[in-house]
Amino acid sequence: MSVAVLAFPLYILLMLLELAYERHSGRHTYRLADACTSINTAVLRVLLEGPLRLLLILPYAWLYEHARLFDWDSGSPWLWLGGFIAVDFCFYWAHRTLHRHNLLWGAHQPHHSSEDFNLSTALRKGALQTAFDWPFYLPLALLGVPLPVFLLLLGVQLVYQFWIHTQHVGRLGWLEWVLITPSLHRVHHGQNDCYIDKNHGGVFVLWDRLFGTYAEEREPIRYGVTTPVATFDPIRLQFSWWRLLWADARATRSWWDKLRLWWMPTGWRPQDVRDRPWPKMGAETFARAYPAALKGYAFVQFVAINALALGFLASVQRAALWEPWLLVVAILAGCVSLGLLFEGRRALWPLEYARLLLMAVTALGWGLWLAPGQWPLALGLLAFCLGSLVWLLWLGARPRRLARV
Repeated sequence: MSVAVLAFPLYILLMLLELAYERHSGRHTYRLADACTSINTAVLRVLLEGPLRLLLILPYAWLYEHARLFDWDSGSPWLWLGGFIAVDFCFYWAHRTLHRHNLLWGAHQPHHSSEDFNLSTALRKGALQTAFDWPFYLPLALLGVPLPVFLLLLGVQLVYQFWIHTQHVGRLGWLEWVLITPSLHRVHHGQNDCYIDKNHGGVFVLWDRLFGTYAEEREPIRYGVTTPVATFDPIRLQFSWWRLLWADARATRSWWDKLRLWWMPTGWRPQDVRDRPWPKMGAETFARAYPAALKGYAFVQFVAINALALGFLASVQRAALWEPWLLVVAILAGCVSLGLLFEGRRALWPLEYARLLLMAVTALGWGLWLAPGQWPLALGLLAFCLGSLVWLLWLGARPRRLARV
């Protein structure tokens, strides 16, 4: 299990502290729907982390075993310090490249899609990004950084990046010359013309200063992407940019453009479709109102989805093979359904009814036949599903309670 996953309790604590500070200061940067979507994208990444990480681990281990140029003493401070700096250097180039090409940007864009900026934004990851950035770390195997050391250093480097996603920390004096700080990372998340593709570093600002991608925070920041994603569905969010590219690939008459647009600079479009408008949905659409009475219900379902995710992590190593897959289906269905609820799509409520009924039937079957020894957990899940179903039916039967927020 990665360092970033093990640090999740710390993430929760820091988000709660940020929320408490916001309530005290009167400055609000959180919205329930947006924050839940961000955290649910992290859940998706956890589900995919194992198989996608093999794309990095297998070639890394082979290169280290057969082609490494140096052998380091595992206790050497030069290995750990130099390895950490090298990991951050590789991250810079991976991160910068993800911003520069259409196909790769599609894997990273989910992280930038929020028009809010708070600690939960740090968890809004591209669930498929690992499938694209792994080659950038292979030089570390050639340099002789052992795989366990590399994975630990990469985890620490990613954990560092959590705290810089906040609006409540100002400039930090001389540290701005050494580290990527919240101020510098706010710039990275801005869609202002002067901020786009700036400050790609993860820990050290040196790389941005050396390679011409440095920018200071000088004007108010508009967060998000220039082609906003009007959805709270964390799965649909993962494919939003690729769907636009696919639409252009289908629309252009040039077969050469159909192929090359995926590898062209981010935002490049074929000449014959360049004037064809992309959906331009701003913050007022992305922050689409949803029924105020759903806040409590949605939050409870969000907590349940994350509890299932913890159950998935616990079951992967010791449960029967079918249990993790069953949990994956339940988690994905919950993420999609919760996103639809946040989008205020009342016509799609029957999907939530169906999800709860199927989960209740599954819990009953699990407790009676599949895992009789775990019937207390199955009974608790059954009670939760039935209670949620009654709650949602009650909300649906009282239209005046569903005034928009």
